[in-house]
Amino acid sequence: MGVVSSMSTAISGLEASGEALGVISDNIANANTNGFKASRSEFQSILAQDLLSTGAGAQLGKGVSLGGITNVFTQGPITHTERGTDLAISGNGFFAVRNEGRGMTYTRDGSFRFDKDGWMTNLSGSRVQAYQATPEGKVTGKLADVRIPFNTVAAKATNKMQVHVNLDARVANSQSLDLTRPEETAQFTTGAQLYDSIGNAHAVSLYFNKVEDGNWEWYAMTDGGNLAGGVAGQQTAIAQGGLQFDPEGKLQSSNQSLLNTSFSNGAIPDQQMSFDFGDPLDELGTGLKGSTQYGSKNSTFRNIQDGWGAGSLIDTTIDSDGVITGVYNNGVNKILGQVAMARFESTERLSKVGDNQFRETVDSGQPLIGKPSTNGRGAILVKSLEQSNVDLAKEFVDMIKIQRGFQANAKSITSANEMLEEVINLKRA
Repeated sequence: MGVVSSMSTAISGLEASGEALGVISDNIANANTNGFKASRSEFQSILAQDLLSTGAGAQLGKGVSLGGITNVFTQGPITHTERGTDLAISGNGFFAVRNEGRGMTYTRDGSFRFDKDGWMTNLSGSRVQAYQATPEGKVTGKLADVRIPFNTVAAKATNKMQVHVNLDARVANSQSLDLTRPEETAQFTTGAQLYDSIGNAHAVSLYFNKVEDGNWEWYAMTDGGNLAGGVAGQQTAIAQGGLQFDPEGKLQSSNQSLLNTSFSNGAIPDQQMSFDFGDPLDELGTGLKGSTQYGSKNSTFRNIQDGWGAGSLIDTTIDSDGVITGVYNNGVNKILGQVAMARFESTERLSKVGDNQFRETVDSGQPLIGKPSTNGRGAILVKSLEQSNVDLAKEFVDMIKIQRGFQANAKSITSANEMLEEVINLKRA
């Protein structure tokens, strides 16, 4: 009887409306969940019944079912935070995280932190995946959990010191520098610092003296107490050399020789180092990218060296490319890795596993993991979090539509029930 079938049809409408209301309720409940992606109910009609008795091939619908729930991966709004490990993705892609119980999962929630053991994790303890870096700071293609090392950075001896100066061409020629009174007899002095093999810092003074037009001599000297066998309080030369300039003030050539670079306290003897004063013309340089001799005051405009002392980690930073850098108290910044990102051919087919995480499925395809801002992957925003993409106004409108549909289906059942009662009363009559 059609009245009975109409009741089952209306019941399917009640069930579908109830399930759709559950999807809407979940969206509303997660309106303030970082990285949450809203879901949308997809309805399908149930296979119709042919009414053969009419002879017209008419079909009678049998109701509705919830055919599926689609994840909506539109971009959520970005908010700024004060924590350096908060990351947001602008564009396509997911952070990859690993949990012993779940395996590899993927999330848009970049609320990360370092735990007591130095692992970078999300709120549920899953470890963030990143490309590892070599000890020299070069990012490799090996994917692994991110961990901040607790060990110190080893000391590095100075092997090269760049000293770029302008030497005043107007000063008079002088006799050779008196090494027993360098401060009093040098025409120009500048300071520097270098490190031995065990990380001890040593102050070095460079003394310059003009011996003839376009020709200068220089000495690098330190306190004798810094040198093996040296006398404390007595300036001792560790290197010497000469600088020659052409008539235009360009550096023509330079030479140098090491005198005593065996530092005290057990450092490697005869430490090898070089002093870079620029790009001389005799080495096919310009003669201008470094030391010069112009008619202006003596001055130093570059004084850097490539050594450092041992240091401990004091902070970490992450840049817009996802590169994780360790900041050490000896002034060294060391690349520790680069955050990995995954994208999928069909993100809508990913499966939700809770805790703001997704898992790949057969329909989503395998993850294509790579570096941020490459091959369709989004960019990383530091000190930022992506908010939920739930539109509350839309959800409330959808809720009213579902409520009206539920009420209409309930009315259909009531009407069918009243019609059945009429049929029963006819039999009694």
